Amino acid sequence: MSIYENDIEIVLSTSPKDAIQWVKENSPDCVVSDYKMPEMDGIEFTRRLRKTSQVPVILYTNQSKEELVAEAFEAGVNDYIKKENDALHYSLLLRRIKNAVDKHRLEMIANQMAD
Repeated sequence: MSIYENDIEIVLSTSPKDAIQWVKENSPDCVVSDYKMPEMDGIEFTRRLRKTSQVPVILYTNQSKEELVAEAFEAGVNDYIKKENDALHYSLLLRRIKNAVDKHRLEMIANQMAD
């Protein structure tokens, strides 16, 4: 399912395997993943995604164990945000997504110019 908001398209998937395939075919600017998912967790999802893509991955989860966070970054997660229930938290999530997208786009431009 796709949702459009201003210049942002949000694509939702309930299947990590389908999401990996979608990323391969569409090259998005950012992926936000939960940790607990069917088929695999967010860390395994990131490991598999990293085999074919360097798209920024933000792990957005209720989990906050230090070992899990360290493992997530080792797997290739670019950012980690613990879920909260207050409205201000969603503005933080949006800022972090925008920062990841801006950085990714600048890196892509720099790589194109270097070629």
